[in-house]
Amino acid sequence: MSKPLRVLIFICVLGLACSAGALVSMMLNRQGPANPAQTVSGIADTGLRILPFELIDHNGNAATEAELEGRWTVVDFIFTNCPGACPVMTARMVEAAQRLEGKPVRFASFSIDERRDTPERLREFADGYGIDLERWSLYTGDDRQTRRMVAEGLMLIVDEEADNEISAHDGSTMKNIQHPTRLFLVSPELKVVGLYSSGDPSELDRLVSDVESVLPGE
Repeated sequence: MSKPLRVLIFICVLGLACSAGALVSMMLNRQGPANPAQTVSGIADTGLRILPFELIDHNGNAATEAELEGRWTVVDFIFTNCPGACPVMTARMVEAAQRLEGKPVRFASFSIDERRDTPERLREFADGYGIDLERWSLYTGDDRQTRRMVAEGLMLIVDEEADNEISAHDGSTMKNIQHPTRLFLVSPELKVVGLYSSGDPSELDRLVSDVESVLPGE
């Protein structure tokens, strides 16, 4: 067999091998990840999660973590008299809800000020932002539970700022409350799989993209 012929045969065999490898790779990629939640932001295995709770919702009805189980939920922690981060956080959540209209994802806001954030006050707050209460729940109740949820479930801080007084909606004054300012994407198993800065508008795009990536059929 001549040398040119041997070279031609080698090139043909190499080409077939590369094509076969590409085909296998394409088939594997089409199968997708075994668990999409693991690929959202790399934090699914950190142990951050929503802890069990017994609170009340914006209608005054008893609520537990069972309301979040079995569904994807975007969560934040707020208080309705917050003068700084909370209005931005809520505006981001509202925009996310609008962009995810018709998608099987819910939204939940946990108040960290049980004394002032009554169910009636939460409904007023929701109305002021045009929140759709059919797909967005606001919770209030025992502050010890929400603070434990933040401290032990999310490894973050909720604390009153002793030297920083703010005005409340009823004309009184109160201590400002230090609290998480991120949005959290929570899996149907109550694991936190995504963290998003409320102060960065581009993070909203990432949140929407991540939600769409984990929803069935998306």
